[in-house]
Amino acid sequence: MFKIYKNLLIILLLSLPLLSCNTTSSNNVKKSDAQKITNIEYGTIKTSLPVKIKGESDWIGLTAGTMIGGLLGTQICGQEEVLGTKCQDIAVVYGAIGGAALGSVIQAKIGNHDGFQYIINIDQCGENSTNCESNQDKAFVQGDENPIAKGHRVVIIYGDDVRVMPYEN
Repeated sequence: MFKIYKNLLIILLLSLPLLSCNTTSSNNVKKSDAQKITNIEYGTIKTSLPVKIKGESDWIGLTAGTMIGGLLGTQICGQEEVLGTKCQDIAVVYGAIGGAALGSVIQAKIGNHDGFQYIINIDQCGENSTNCESNQDKAFVQGDENPIAKGHRVVIIYGDDVRVMPYEN
């Protein structure tokens, strides 16, 4: 019985770093975004509203849960037969299915975090940056611990993900 708990603990400890790498902070940049040309816009924060960003599940949580559930299923029953099938085989199948569902839910819950929805008045400068107009609003959501203050100048960086960063002239 101790062996079951030891195996479960080892698998959980190895899986948690994979499941908890979910954030939308503007300070975190993916390696694939490095050394790329991206478009930018400048603007001014009109409002920043707190939001709850819901985590999402993908194949990592599903796979980790399936493996953990299947492994735990091997520790149940033994070689006894139920309806002509080894009890352990049935336990592995149900353990894998239950583990997959649980892994998906855990990954989504771990990904939940706080953020802000920013309404930004975008500068329209065209080719001449000395004659900028502010005439278009856009909304962006990103994970931040503290909001960017109303009236603060920002730069919006468009890549695989969009980032809103404070900007000083």
